[in-house]
Formats: sequence, C-alpha cells, structure tokens
Amino acid sequence: LLALYTDGLVEDPAVPIDEGIARLADAVSGVHPWDSLQQAARRVVSDVMPAHQRDDVTLLIARMIGYRKGDTATWRLPARDDAAARARALVSALLRQWRTRDSTRDSVLLLVSELVTNAVRFAGGPITVRLIRAGPGLLCEVGDTGNGRPRLGRGGLLDDGGRGLHVVHRLTTRWGVRWTDTGKVVWAEVVR
Repeated sequence: LLALYTDGLVEDPAVPIDEGIARLADAVSGVHPWDSLQQAARRVVSDVMPAHQRDDVTLLIARMIGYRKGDTATWRLPARDDAAARARALVSALLRQWRTRDSTRDSVLLLVSELVTNAVRFAGGPITVRLIRAGPGLLCEVGDTGNGRPRLGRGGLLDDGGRGLHVVHRLTTRWGVRWTDTGKVVWAEVVR
C-alpha cells in the first residue's frame, strides 16, 4: 500500500513527529490487501489522528499491485458469437493448472461467460479477458471497446436477457467498472 498524508495526521504538540509517523506506518501496515481502501483509510485516520488535532487531515491510500510470474493470464478474443465458449475453455484450462476448487472454477466460468457475452452483445470490438490470482482470491477482468455503463437490469420472467449482472453480483465478493482509453473493463473478485 502507498499512503500519502498531510502533516496534520501525524503532528501532535505532545508527541515527537517521528512517533506520529511510526504510528501511521503501523496502522497502515495493519490494512489487509483485500480490505476496502475507503474503510481502511477511515479506520487509519480514527486510530492515528492526534487527540488535539488543529491542522487539516488528509490521507490517501493506494493499492500497488504486483504479481508473481504465472499468477496472471490475458487473452484477446474477437467479439464473435463463440467468444464466451472460447473464453470458458481458456479459463477452465488455467484454473485446472492453478488447482482451483471445482466450485470456484464453476463460478468463475459462469462469471466469465456472462461478462464476455455482455461485451459481445453491447460493445463489439476486440475483447480482453484477464485472470489474476492474488492472495485468497481471483480477479477476473473483461475489457471491451464499449463506453456504456453496465447496469443491473430488471429482466422479466420471460425475457431473453437482463440477468447477467445479477449473476455476476451473486457470484462475487465485489465487482465494478473502470474506464480505459479504449473502452471499459468490468472486473469481479471471487474467493478461491
């Protein structure tokens, strides 16, 4: 983690500044890699803020992610009708190689299938599928060239679609969207 802060967080007239910085470092080192950064920042500020704080307080925590060789895989697929099946085959082989539990593998394959299907249906253009093994979880990313924001739909009982993101929401610990220069990436985390 990278922590950027203003001096108001570590300066206390009753305590040497080095002690304030050390307290901040200890608090930040207690943040788990999978913790929500917003909640972690609130917790760190409440743990560290001087009792007689007189200055402005700002804390920015950023997660710097580095992966070991073999912990990531990326595939580029054309946006064709068979893209979801192709992505499932590639991801399935990798998850077997990583010795992922069957239940997790099934969830990730369904997740990948839903996200790739949405990319083909709504975005067009090439699709990027990326899988990352990190800590206790797997991060699945599907990138496309679309600029539309994925939304949880209200698929009716007889509708052909509208349930994909509900499936994604149910299978994951959290998911979201980030924008890129060429489109967007829908990402989702699954516990292995």
